[in-house]
Parts: sequence; C-alpha cells; structure tokens
Amino acid sequence: MLRLLKLELGKIFKPVITTTAILTVLTCILTCVLQRDYTVYFHIDAWEIGTEYIALLFPLFVTIPVCWQLYYERRDRFIVYTLPRISKQKYLSIKWAACALSGFCILFIPYVMSLLCALYVVTPANVLPPHDKYSHFLLTLYVQFPLIYGLLLSAWKALLGVLTMTFGFVLALFSRNIFVILTAPFVYVILENFILASLSSASLDLATYRFVTAFEPTCKEYINLGSFIFGPVLMCLVIGAIILYYTKVKRQAIYTI
Repeated sequence: MLRLLKLELGKIFKPVITTTAILTVLTCILTCVLQRDYTVYFHIDAWEIGTEYIALLFPLFVTIPVCWQLYYERRDRFIVYTLPRISKQKYLSIKWAACALSGFCILFIPYVMSLLCALYVVTPANVLPPHDKYSHFLLTLYVQFPLIYGLLLSAWKALLGVLTMTFGFVLALFSRNIFVILTAPFVYVILENFILASLSSASLDLATYRFVTAFEPTCKEYINLGSFIFGPVLMCLVIGAIILYYTKVKRQAIYTI
C-alpha cells in the first residue's frame, strides 16, 4: 500500500513541488512587503495581508497540479492496464490519497512558511495598539497564541483545499474535457460565492455561508458554526450529484476498454 502511494506521488511530484515552491516564495514575499502599506495591530496581521490572494485562486492551485494526471491515464487507457494487477477501488483510492496529500501540502506549506515570516521575520512598519472596539475571528487565540491560531487555520484551509481537489478528481474520473476538469472547481467557487452574496438580504445573510467564508472566516465580521459547515457540505452534495449524473444518467464507466 505504501509503495503504491509513493509511486502515485512520484507521478505528480514535479508539478506539486513546483507549485508549492512558487506559492511559498510568493506568499513570503507578499507577507514581508504588503504590510508596509497597511496599519497593523499585531505581527500576525502581515500574514493575513500577504495571503489574501490565495482565498480567490486556491481552487486552481490544488486542482491543476494534480488532477491532470488521472485524465491522461484515462485518455491513454493506462488505467485499463492496471486491472490485472490491482482492483479498481484500491487503485483509485490510492490515487486519491496521493492527490489529497499533495493538495494539502500545496496550501499548508505556503501558509505556514508565510506565518513564520510574519511572526519571526517581518518588522511591521506601522504598528498601533488595538482600540477598545477591535474585533477579530477567535480574538483571544489570535492575540495571545498567534502561532497556534495560524497553524489551525492553515490546516483547516488545506483540508478545504483537499475537498476542492476532490471536485476536480471526480470530474477527472468521467469527463473527457481537460479544461472542465481543471477549471470547474474554480468556476463553482466563484458562482457559489456570487449567487449566495446576491441572495443575501437584511433578514438572511447567505453570504455568511459561502464556501469562501469557510475558507477565509476573517472575510466576514459575523460568522457562526454554519459558516464552516454549509459551504463544504454543499460542495459535497454537488460532488455526489456529479457522480450520480455520470453513473446513473449517462451510465458512463471510469474504465473503458
């Protein structure tokens, strides 16, 4: 099992390590540079400022480097040649595990490295003491234990990245269009964000339940437990609906001989 996992990781190692390295360097640079144009209250503020762009583009970061490989295995019929050696379920499970681990690292490592830069490298240019009405998500943890706060939030974001990658992975199991496979998760997050924000009203703040709010809870002043649950659950339902559509409606097989 471990040997097979290493083999699958090796197939996508180069694009994954390249993406992770680029994101790490970019987030560290932005964390060090962008805070100069802001007034910050704590050192960890530089981390939030330098990683803002990831909240918009993360579906592309966790999908493009990993999901292309399964598409080409299906297109070239390589996946069929694995049948005499390993069961379908086991092979696809190991492949998903490799993609999930890669997707997790693509987000977690850059976030953690930029967090360390913000806490131990950056010297904020303009630091002011917080006023009496200062508020923030998990304020006590954010102020008193910023490292723990950053590690927990980084791990949570990486897990949502794995879920988003799974969206692309499922499409790669059935779709014959590489463009759809690699961009559909990004388009979904954008559309879901737009639709829920548009439907929000004074009595029902649906923007609180967007997937991007679960990924970046600091983007909303008032959040609740549903803010972390609704978006991921909705994506799981969409993924399930895609599987049912391809298997029950189109009756399309993953392994085609």
